[in-house]
Amino acid sequence: MSEVLRVEARDGTTVKLLEEQLEHILLKRPWITRHLNDVALTLQQPELVLEGAHGELLAVRHFEHLLGGKSLVAVYRVRGGEGFIITVYPTSDVDKAARRKVVVWRQRQRPRKGSD
Repeated sequence: MSEVLRVEARDGTTVKLLEEQLEHILLKRPWITRHLNDVALTLQQPELVLEGAHGELLAVRHFEHLLGGKSLVAVYRVRGGEGFIITVYPTSDVDKAARRKVVVWRQRQRPRKGSD
């Protein structure tokens, strides 16, 4: 199986997107081929990382240019020290995506200008 994408996630894990899995993702979301760089950035510099009910990790990052301003969720599983992307999907409701999941990491909020 050939790799379409290989990145180092925020926690240092190498995460791969295999061609077979990309084909599966493209069945529902053919537009994702134009956003593979966004998938990589979501894994490398997420705003939020969640753990799902079955041990999968969800990296989340907002993009203004994505479908009118949505967050991208890259779901991956780590086995034997390597991560493999399971699916990728957009969401406009990060809180809904986070329900019943454990927050593994959250980007620290930067203070707003003018606030003390």
